[in-house]
Amino acid sequence: MCRAFAILPLFTLPLVAAELITVKVAAVQCSSDLGDTAANTKKLTRLVKEAAKNGAKIVVLPETAITGYLSQDLKTNWHLTGWPIEKQFAGKDPADHAETIDGDSVKHFAALAKDVGVYLTIPFLEVDKGKGGPRYFNTVCLANPKGEVVAHYRKLTRWPHPEKSWATPGDRGVQTYDTEYGRVGLGICFDIHTVLEKYDGKGLWALLYPIAWVDTEHPAEWFLHKLPDRVKPFKLHVIGANWSVDEKQAWRGYGFSEVISNEGKVVAAAKSLYGEEIVYAELPVAKKK
Repeated sequence: MCRAFAILPLFTLPLVAAELITVKVAAVQCSSDLGDTAANTKKLTRLVKEAAKNGAKIVVLPETAITGYLSQDLKTNWHLTGWPIEKQFAGKDPADHAETIDGDSVKHFAALAKDVGVYLTIPFLEVDKGKGGPRYFNTVCLANPKGEVVAHYRKLTRWPHPEKSWATPGDRGVQTYDTEYGRVGLGICFDIHTVLEKYDGKGLWALLYPIAWVDTEHPAEWFLHKLPDRVKPFKLHVIGANWSVDEKQAWRGYGFSEVISNEGKVVAAAKSLYGEEIVYAELPVAKKK
């Protein structure tokens, strides 16, 4: 007697999908007051703690959020004596507000990164007191969860309209750091038009991107379409933290903080234009090579 045995085809066996490992990131959107470092620091510290409490491991703050970029009404700007300034601006000397790379603000936020266990951008107006007189830079540093400053970036491509009155073009090139989630790089606002090509080939997983955008038109087209299209060919994530204002202003560009995936898709975006908001997203960590 022969027994018949059923033979299951291999394709009916259950397939176990590889678990997708992600990391929670945060883009902090808030206003800053020009030159009020103490108040700005207090606000940013509270928001960083909130982001960390909610599970974020990488936190990005807006452009020069510690020192301030422009006044909220866009009427006051940093200005060095003898430098050109647009007629719309009243000038404010940065000498009493700018800080060195080893100054109090960098120390404070590096310690904060350690206290709450996150990677944290530190955006401020930097002064370099080297030979030939002080130079001022639009700067962002990166602190790791050990409280170490692991990257120091100076904005390479100034936005001429406000920054010609005070900012020296960056002289440190692009900056990268290998986190356990992937390699990150730093860029600031107007840099987006040139910096992606500078990072091309360097294996970036994500660009940490502080912003203080100003526009004459509604910025939705830029943030929801043009910016994602700009970054898509470079196959990297973007964590973009834009500034906000405390109340409606006569200009546009505030709000719209967002996280863009390496497929060029907006995966999270701010719902508000005014006040404070933290934008969270889960990003897949980079594959180990």
